[in-house]
Amino acid sequence: LVDTRTSLILGPRRLVNNIQKLIGATPWDSKISCFAVNTLPSIIFTINGINYPVPAQAYILKDSRGPCYTTFMENTVRTSRETWILGNVFLRLYFSVFDKGNDRIGLAQ
Repeated sequence: LVDTRTSLILGPRRLVNNIQKLIGATPWDSKISCFAVNTLPSIIFTINGINYPVPAQAYILKDSRGPCYTTFMENTVRTSRETWILGNVFLRLYFSVFDKGNDRIGLAQ
């Protein structure tokens, strides 16, 4: 799902926790070292066989008080188990077209 009203990237608990561990963030509060941004990998979402990388500079946010946080959070909305909600962190990177007449969404860099 892509959602312009969501600022974060929401996903299944197990997968979000795996990402948090991979990048060195604390799973319970998403905190991460601000110095890590330049060394972290892109997280790639594959949609219909097309890869959409999200670089660390997009998925790590700095709080005005100092700490940095990842934008990955557990999806608590009751949907299927593997549903991801790609919010503005993702949508800022890709041009999106919402084609309601044909019930589809187009994404491009």
